[in-house]
Order: sequence, then structure tokens, then C-alpha cells
Amino acid sequence: MRLATFNLWNNKDTWSIRKSLIIEEIINLKADIIALQEVPNQLELISIVKEAGIPNYSFMEYLDDTEGLAIISKFPLKSVRVHSELFNQCAMRVNVHIDGLILGITNVHLTWRSAAEREKEILEVVSLISEDTGTDYELLGGDFNSRPYFSSIYNYLTGETSINSCDTSWVDLGQSLNDPTLDFQKNNWLHTKDNLNTIRNPFRYDWILLKSCYPKKEPKIASHGLFANRGKGLNDIFASDHFGFFVDLCFSK
Repeated sequence: MRLATFNLWNNKDTWSIRKSLIIEEIINLKADIIALQEVPNQLELISIVKEAGIPNYSFMEYLDDTEGLAIISKFPLKSVRVHSELFNQCAMRVNVHIDGLILGITNVHLTWRSAAEREKEILEVVSLISEDTGTDYELLGGDFNSRPYFSSIYNYLTGETSINSCDTSWVDLGQSLNDPTLDFQKNNWLHTKDNLNTIRNPFRYDWILLKSCYPKKEPKIASHGLFANRGKGLNDIFASDHFGFFVDLCFSK
């Protein structure tokens, strides 16, 4: 199963230029399930999945905006849950039945505003996931606006630290990947953002994690990598300001 996460970048000034590139990336990726962040609105999502030939989707619109989160899938989505009551509406969740297994898929977009808000968000997300006891495996993906190994969010999820005396344990499925998903040096959409990027290092902000499932057998990672990480055309246009991340998982029944 190929699972991916991709922040589409809801920027009205560049959307018409990038939309066809986003669709091209989704088609070429051939993923089974993709968690999308910064989807401009439901009509744009419907247009994207129609052109990409993806039959199933779920969309959570923010209460104060047309933007939202989405999960698109080649498999039917079960138990779709959108969570407008979550702090900052930072997550949505679905269950997917694949080859006799029930997978819980949670899509998150944590705020960029402050680490304190991100900590509150991720605690609510993990609590939400723990309420669903009917899944075989849990996967968590999205834009965490946090750096691996350096942030409280990452270290909390991977069991290296606690937040407010709460613990959890997840496996970062991209931990061996050295490439950034927010690349201030390579992605030219970032070169004009607030005049900040000449001194900023590239980071991997977009993750997919598997909840620790012992004593169940963990799935195997067949491959993983980035997509939408190459500019197209004479002007070297990227599909988004973020690169996408995908992982191929092999589950044993």
C-alpha cells in the first residue's frame, strides 16, 4: 500500500499555475491514499480527484474558511470523522478496509504559530486516535510544522519525551530520509517569502508515522521518498511550496 502526504499550499496568486502540476504529481505517484493539507475548497478538491481518477475522498472545511483538510483514496473510506471541535481544527480521520485489515488514517496540519499551540493540538489528536479501538493499525500523516529530533512534537510522538505527563509511541516511517520537504534553497516559491529564506536551513516538516503495534507484526517498508520535488518547465515551477512524502507498506495478515 502506498500512503502519501502533501501540503498543496493554498495560495490564490499561484494556484492557477500550479493546479495542473499538482494533478500531474498525484497521477504519477499512483498512491492508494493521500492526506492533503491546505486544500483551497471542496470544489477544487472535486476537480482534482476527478482529473486524477481517484474515486473516494473526504473533506473537512474549516469553520471560518473554505480551506480544509482532505483524504483521497482508491479504497472506500469508512467511518469518516471530521473534528471541528478539535483545537484549531487541526485533524481529520478515516478508517479504510484493505485486504482484510482496518487501517486508521489521521491527517493533521499543526499550526506554525507557536510550539505551545502545536503541543496542545498533538495531545488532542493522539487522544482522539486512542478512542478508536477497532483498527488493526494506525497511521498519522501530515504537515507538523516541526523539525525531527529537535521539536517537542517529534520527540513526544516517537516516545523520547512526554508532554503534560502524557506519553505515546509512534514510528517515524521517514526517519532514514535525509531530504527536506520544506526546502528554502531548492524550491523557488520560498525564495520570496518574507525575505527570510537566505538564512534558513531546509527541514523535513511532512511526516508519516505508524503507531507502535506490539505484539502485532509491524508492516515492512518497501520504499519511501519524496515527490513534487522537481521544478517543471522553463521557469522551474514547483507544484507547491512543500514537497510530498510517500511510503510503500507491506502488511502481513
